[in-house]
Amino acid sequence: MALFRCLVVGENFPGFLAGLREDVGFYATRFVEASSASEAEAKVLELLRQDEALDAPLDVRSPDAKVYFEQIHEVASDTERAPNGGFTFFPMGS
Repeated sequence: MALFRCLVVGENFPGFLAGLREDVGFYATRFVEASSASEAEAKVLELLRQDEALDAPLDVRSPDAKVYFEQIHEVASDTERAPNGGFTFFPMGS
C-alpha cells in the first residue's frame, strides 16, 4: 500500500464548531495508506465522518455543507504523519 497526503476543504459547516455564529469552512490534512488515490479519498471521508470535532446535531447541519479534496498526493512511506488530525477553520462570510 502507498501513503497518500490528502488536503481537504469543507464549506458551510455550523459555526459553533469553531466558536462562531456564522457558517465556517475548514482545511484539514490527512495521511492514509491506500492502494489508489480514490481509495485514499474514501478512507479520508470515513475518517472525517467519524471525527467528533465535526459532529453536529441534525437540526443545525446545513444541506449546503460539502467536502472536497484540493490535493491527493502519494508521498514517501517515511513521510511524517503527525499530527494527522485537527482542523483550520475559517468564516464563510456573506
